[in-house]
Amino acid sequence: MARFTDIIPILDQDPERRVPAAEIARHLGVSTRTVRNYVTATNRHYGRRVVTSSRAGYRLDTEALERAVVMRNASPHPAEGPNERLIHMLRELIATGTPLDVFDLAESFHVSESTVESDLTRARVLVTQFGLSIVRSGHRVHLEGDEVAQRRLMRRLLIEAAVSRRQFIDVEELARQLGEPALLDFKRRMLAVLTSADLIVNDRTADELVAHIAIMVGRVRTGHAISWLSGAQDRDVLKPISQALGGLVDEVFHIELSDQELAYLALLLLDKAVPARPEDPARPELEVFLDAQYVELVTDIVHKLNENYLIDLSDERFTAFLALHIRHLVDRASHHEVAQVPAGQSVKNTHPLVHELAVFIAQQIERGTGIKVAEDEIGFIAFHVGGRLQSMHEHDDQVDVTVVVPRYYDTHLPFSEAVGRAVAGTGRVERVVTNLEEVTPELDTDLIVTTVPLHDVPDVPVIRTGLLLSQEDLGRIGAMAQRIAAGQKRFKAAAWLTTVMDPHLFIRIPGGGSREAVLSTMTEALAGQGAVGPDFLAQVMERERLSTTALPSGAAIPHTIEMTAIRSAIAVCLAHEPVDWAGTPVRLVAMLCLSEASRDAFGDVFDAFIRTLVNDEKTARLAAATSYDDFIQTMLAIL
Repeated sequence: MARFTDIIPILDQDPERRVPAAEIARHLGVSTRTVRNYVTATNRHYGRRVVTSSRAGYRLDTEALERAVVMRNASPHPAEGPNERLIHMLRELIATGTPLDVFDLAESFHVSESTVESDLTRARVLVTQFGLSIVRSGHRVHLEGDEVAQRRLMRRLLIEAAVSRRQFIDVEELARQLGEPALLDFKRRMLAVLTSADLIVNDRTADELVAHIAIMVGRVRTGHAISWLSGAQDRDVLKPISQALGGLVDEVFHIELSDQELAYLALLLLDKAVPARPEDPARPELEVFLDAQYVELVTDIVHKLNENYLIDLSDERFTAFLALHIRHLVDRASHHEVAQVPAGQSVKNTHPLVHELAVFIAQQIERGTGIKVAEDEIGFIAFHVGGRLQSMHEHDDQVDVTVVVPRYYDTHLPFSEAVGRAVAGTGRVERVVTNLEEVTPELDTDLIVTTVPLHDVPDVPVIRTGLLLSQEDLGRIGAMAQRIAAGQKRFKAAAWLTTVMDPHLFIRIPGGGSREAVLSTMTEALAGQGAVGPDFLAQVMERERLSTTALPSGAAIPHTIEMTAIRSAIAVCLAHEPVDWAGTPVRLVAMLCLSEASRDAFGDVFDAFIRTLVNDEKTARLAAATSYDDFIQTMLAIL
């Protein structure tokens, strides 16, 4: 019995010849109507028009077939599972633009018709998110909806097809899936065009932009061009850039784009690229990229951050970039997309203060836009915050180093510069003393590096070296600066923690209860000590909703976003058996209850406390404490 794919060998005998339907029918022993169905099924099977038709007959497009074979060999077989079938079915609906026969789908997937029906039900749910619909007429189905929406759906499907092999789709993956090896060179040349236009994209976003353009190329090739695009005139300022990119598309893929497709390119640039200097008011295109309402929102967020945490992030460049990010976040949410940041958990563990500020910002974004901010999006915000904090505090809280070296010509200069390099990132050379009489017990410094003996010095570490510093000397200086810095943070944290902890807030439970029950018990204990008001538990749960406070170490640090407590306190709960904390087994719960009076201590204390609880061994030692006194002593020892 003939199968629809049997049409390929017949046409392949002379790819340049148009073969009439009647001739193919005789070869296969079927009707001409069946031949037409075979052609449709074949094109659907390969995801592109490998067989073209005209009044003269049918012809095999060998180039399209080769690309299709590359794509199918790089992708899982459609019959491997329901997800793969769903992806393949939707890609065919988009690629062919013609109705698909349910019976042919069942045959090509080697499944029953009822299974295809079930797949179609799932497909309808997915396409609805993009404003599309699957319409059925008899035993045929087709996809209806806006062309831009179909392209967005195709990008989602490409990502879904790659997710089992890679976390993000990249250009190599795209080239394999779409059978477009030219994409690799196109990305390189595209980045050059964007750089010349003073626009920047990170590597992952560049791959996403290439994916959109590759889909656009495929759609235009098959006659599915954009006929109308809303708001195109609003992006006229980007026309020179989109024209340059359109010229590159024409050069690489031999496709001349219409004005509407060029407007679509401008839309993609607006969505994926950002200006290299968004704070520069002289650039006219910034009005397109920067939305005034988001700039105003970020300005308000920065103000509230300063009020709550005494951390001033105000900066034109930071405001502009965060406003750009919020616009992209809102756009992603409107299309049911979420930024994926695999390092989100790492940021939470390694930079707890940065993550906490990002959670606060996420809450304010939700209030300002009505968009719920996902965990991965919070990780993205944390990158912006971390970069700003690093630039702000590059010289804050650093070890104060005094260099003592007698003046002999300018020999003190290279010596002090070498010491500065040795402590870079941890401390800085605050003063260079060439007159020994200036070194007294009243000298305010954290570390002294000297080339001469000193007798009357402040009670701080002193490192003696020769005038010519060795690598060993530099290593000793750097290591000492790091120890001093760590000790200062531990002392500050320990001093504050011991003042807010109370034996009445030390709770032991058998375990096995729910997160909610533990939080309720701890809140009652805090309320009983006059530390919190009636809304505290609800505020804690709101913080948990945004991002769980559980850590992989088995500790959880529940707290509110804003410092609303009556007085600062810490309640500690140790569970004999782990508590299920939104999927994480937790044995140690430290509920932070912070008042406005704690704002000045929050940064260092919060950071040091969480850094301790991130450590598996340290958390286990604290969780094994047999009493309040044992817990305190253990905590002071391991901070």
